[in-house]
Amino acid sequence: MDTGIIVTILVAVATVAIVVGILIAVRAWVVPARRSARLKKRFGPEYDRTVRSHGDRAAAERELHGRLRRHENMDLRELTDQEREIHERTWASVQQQFVDDPVDAVRNARLLVEAIMTDRGYTGRPSPAEDDAAFERRVEDLSVEHPSVVAEFRGAHTAGRLADARQAPTEELREAVVAYRRLVTALLDESPTSRRPGLTTGPSTRR
Repeated sequence: MDTGIIVTILVAVATVAIVVGILIAVRAWVVPARRSARLKKRFGPEYDRTVRSHGDRAAAERELHGRLRRHENMDLRELTDQEREIHERTWASVQQQFVDDPVDAVRNARLLVEAIMTDRGYTGRPSPAEDDAAFERRVEDLSVEHPSVVAEFRGAHTAGRLADARQAPTEELREAVVAYRRLVTALLDESPTSRRPGLTTGPSTRR
C-alpha cells in the first residue's frame, strides 16, 4: 500500500479518535452540569444548604436525588374542600390566639402544620421532643414540593421547642407563627399573595 495512503488513513483514524475523545469529555462535563442545574432549580436555597452540609457537591446531589425518589414513592393527595376549610378556620383561630397567648399559638400552629401534612399523606408526626435527625427527614421530604419554605420550617420548629420550654421572646414567637403561616399556605396549595379566609399576612404582636 502506498505510504501516502497509509499516512492519510492514520491521520483520519487519529482525527476520529480525537473528536470522539472530545465528545466524551464534553458529555462528561455537560451532563453533570445540566443535572446540577436542574437540582438547583428544583430545590433553590435548599440545594446550597445541602452542599454546604455535605461539603461535597456530588454527595449532596446524591442526597437530593434520594429525596426525589422517596417523594415519588409517597402516596400524597390533594385536600378535600372540607379538609381545607377546617384547616383554614383553625389557622384563623391560631392568629387570634396569638394576641393573648403567643406560646400556645405557636404550639397550635405547629400542630396544624403537622395535621395538614398528615392529611396530605406525609408519614410521621414529629413532636418537640423528637430527635433532630427524624425532624430533618420530614423537612427533607417537604423540600421536594416546597423548597422555599423549609428553612422557615426549621426556624419555626426551633422556636416551637423554646416555646414549649417558655424560653422564647415574643418577637421570635411572632416570627415562628409567620413562618408557619407560609407553610400552611403552601400545604393548602394556595399562593402566598392570595387571600383565602383565615390566611392573612401574619399575627399581631400587640399584647
